[in-house]
Amino acid sequence: MPNASDAPLRILVVEDEVIVAMEIQDRLEALGYTVLDTLTTGEAAIEHVAADRPDLILMDIMLDGALDGIDTAEQIRTEQEIPVIFLTAYSDDQTLDRAKAAAPYGYIVKPFEERELYATIEVARNTHRLEQQLQEQRDDLLHILDGLRQGTAMTDTGGHLTYVSRAARRLLALQTDEAIGHHWTDAFPLSEATLEALDAMAELPAKERSKVPAEAVGTEGTTHRLEIEVQDDPRAPARQIFVVYDVTEVHDLRRMLDDEATHHDMIGQSDAMRAAFQQIDQVARVNATTLIHGATGTGKELAARAIHNASDRAAGPFVAVNCAALTKELAGSQLFGHRKGAFTGATDDRPGFFEAADGGTLFLDEIGDIPLDVQRQLLRVLEEEAVTRLGETKTRPVDVRIIAATHRDLRAEVEAGRFREDMLYRIRIARVELPPLRKRRSDIPLLVRSFLQSARARFGKDVEGVHDEAMRALISYAWPGNVRELRNAVEYAVIRAPHAVVQMQDLPPEIQDVDVQAAPHEAFPDDEEGRIRAALAQTDNNRKEAAELLGMSRATLYRRLDTYDIE
Repeated sequence: MPNASDAPLRILVVEDEVIVAMEIQDRLEALGYTVLDTLTTGEAAIEHVAADRPDLILMDIMLDGALDGIDTAEQIRTEQEIPVIFLTAYSDDQTLDRAKAAAPYGYIVKPFEERELYATIEVARNTHRLEQQLQEQRDDLLHILDGLRQGTAMTDTGGHLTYVSRAARRLLALQTDEAIGHHWTDAFPLSEATLEALDAMAELPAKERSKVPAEAVGTEGTTHRLEIEVQDDPRAPARQIFVVYDVTEVHDLRRMLDDEATHHDMIGQSDAMRAAFQQIDQVARVNATTLIHGATGTGKELAARAIHNASDRAAGPFVAVNCAALTKELAGSQLFGHRKGAFTGATDDRPGFFEAADGGTLFLDEIGDIPLDVQRQLLRVLEEEAVTRLGETKTRPVDVRIIAATHRDLRAEVEAGRFREDMLYRIRIARVELPPLRKRRSDIPLLVRSFLQSARARFGKDVEGVHDEAMRALISYAWPGNVRELRNAVEYAVIRAPHAVVQMQDLPPEIQDVDVQAAPHEAFPDDEEGRIRAALAQTDNNRKEAAELLGMSRATLYRRLDTYDIE
């Protein structure tokens, strides 16, 4: 018998044999169900359903009229989700196949027992109830997804879109009727490189995936900066879910922060670079000879230009000289100029670098490589603020600020007899120390973003991001060539990258071989707690950047913070 707590089920009987219909009605009422009516044709059943929606229909397959029971059930199901149980005296395969196509909730072969009728009806009732609950839960889920700021799009196993949330439609300017049923690669209005990156990301194991940067014009006509994540549908991994994040505000904020981290074309927010920026600002305010010390590739010329541009000589010329390229025979001529006929090949009068920089700044890069004889002449020019061209006797006054740079230890060079001690004292009145890249690893993501942007424009490739694993490798690498080597590595990766996101395999081989976990962090203490505290201090407690700096996930960092009781 039906559960006493349930309202009596309202059943419509459609049976062309009146006597059989009356018998069924008696049995149903004896079981506690309510029979709304007994009808003999499919057309009458359709009209009844439209006027008074029954809870369930018992339908004979063979009916009077133009429609049989199967046709009638299919037509009713197109309008309303009412469970239908077929009654038939025929059980041949062809009839069964047609009946199954109509998706009935049961199939009873006449003659049948009362218990069989009852069991079939109750199973149909519970199945329909569960389907309604599932549908309500699905509707609730879709309603929730529609209310989220991030967009969601779902596909079937063939990649065809089955659902697109309101936010996804807005961000990607999609029309539901134009998107549903189409393959996502055809429906998403994204660049070819972005689509290829998403497709490649979907092929990776879930734990190796990262968000793909993208750009799209939304329904309101504005350009959105997006990040799209590819997830497997937990109900069926062959189906996929695309989560679309609008990071336009984050992108704008990041750009503002990057601008704040840029100091006269130099990039950095680490303590070491902030100290260097402070030194640059201090020496720019005075007209003193300055020595910039830093390893090869740390940006010594950029620092020299920053000093020049921030000084009161900014309107004057900036002349850069690579002292390592000066030959002993021609160094004097190139620096101080010469008169026609002063030596073989001097076919006319020519000013040197000092006169070219008059009123501005002369940058002597790698001054430690200047020959000793030329150092003596240079020291005299610095003391007298005048030059004498080769082949002349008169002096020419010059108003030049000298900024020198070297990667060498000049004190050791003095002790080795390769550099004049009086020259050392003369050129290092003001000093700027540039740290190697391994001492400022937290700046690497900033530098990578900047180099990516310039490489995209230079090579015409739509590469916008770096996979987390690749970024960890970039942060962990030793960088003997410093910022210059990093820029070259990013350009190498952009050239190789087939998609919008640089993967580990796109990096130069020497960086791919880095053991991220074992990579040295020279600026950090040896113990883990000390390294974590140092990373947090170096990134101003930015946990995301600290995790990148340490080469670990944010989740791992959070666990370590709890372990060491670090707030």
